[in-house]
Amino acid sequence: MVLLSPIFSQSADFRFDSVACQDCDGHAKSVVYSSSSWLSETAAIDPNSKNRLMIQSGFSSTTRRIWSNYWTYPNLDFAIKTTNNLAITGKIYGFSTEKESPQVLGAGLQYFFGGKDTLDWVTSIQRIDLKGLNHFRLTSLTFDFRKWVDWKTFQFRIGAGSNFFKEQSYSGNHSAPSTMEGQINYFGLDALQNFSIYKVGLGMRINPNLSFLTLFLQKELF
Repeated sequence: MVLLSPIFSQSADFRFDSVACQDCDGHAKSVVYSSSSWLSETAAIDPNSKNRLMIQSGFSSTTRRIWSNYWTYPNLDFAIKTTNNLAITGKIYGFSTEKESPQVLGAGLQYFFGGKDTLDWVTSIQRIDLKGLNHFRLTSLTFDFRKWVDWKTFQFRIGAGSNFFKEQSYSGNHSAPSTMEGQINYFGLDALQNFSIYKVGLGMRINPNLSFLTLFLQKELF
């Protein structure tokens, strides 16, 4: 169940020539900007959990329409806590959408710190590459800083981050620039709740230009 979202949760458009547009250059920039913002999602690893292996699956959706549609992307993260203060994270999966077969490959680190008895702060860094597309490839680097807060039966992950991207366009029937680079700053808020052996999470990453809503299911294995 936790692995189903990459199969069923994609409606994004990665092609530069998929719409009849007067501003095709602007369309290409929207594709790249949205793709990198999607890849900036970091795994919600409970810093005080005693389990060492975690799998998180879900999907992210834009909160406003892009060229008349809400774009939805699949997420699949795994993490291994090597020590109480350090976790290794990764994204390794592929899926199909329209005539594209995107491949998501990358890894990162999360470092937990805080008071004497509680590790409630976390700093994340991850690099994710998006490959296998017809019109471009993308490298996304994210720095994320969050605080965990417990309230009744809920856990919250609150903070902010920055995403830096570099894109390389392939030749084809489009007018996109050969390269695109940029930075996306965001405020992030996640809420998690335990249900049986799973955690269900709902999150937002808020940016003035493009925000994302994320729903995910998490399973800690041991």
